[in-house]
Amino acid sequence: MQNPFGVAELIELGGSAAVILLMVVVAAVLGFRMSARIDEGELVRLAEAEGVRVDGAVIAQNGRAALARLSDGRVMVARVMGADVSARFASAKAVRVNVAASRLSATFADVGFPPLKMRIDDLPAWLNEFSGGGGAT
Repeated sequence: MQNPFGVAELIELGGSAAVILLMVVVAAVLGFRMSARIDEGELVRLAEAEGVRVDGAVIAQNGRAALARLSDGRVMVARVMGADVSARFASAKAVRVNVAASRLSATFADVGFPPLKMRIDDLPAWLNEFSGGGGAT
């Protein structure tokens, strides 16, 4: 059987691999591994953009997700999406929250919005109130 690859093809393959490696190195230098983290300040900024304030928040241990109760009774879900933070606002009645063994799970009435699952350090008191308000269990 004859080898379909010659020297020219091997040179082309080597050149392609070198260019790909160069692009990965440039991306790493420019910060392609950077990602945002959610903290209290970021939640306040997102809430203020909606004209409300944060009354209580729980942030995931890894800082990549958060659930906040807002002053107007709504709930804000924040998630890290690459180098930015995405926020979703919903009525408390449209969110179902379950907490078990330091894991919080929130599902939404809008099936197009994926559930929020995160590890938490402690259960804040406002989440118990939220659970009693009909939006969570």
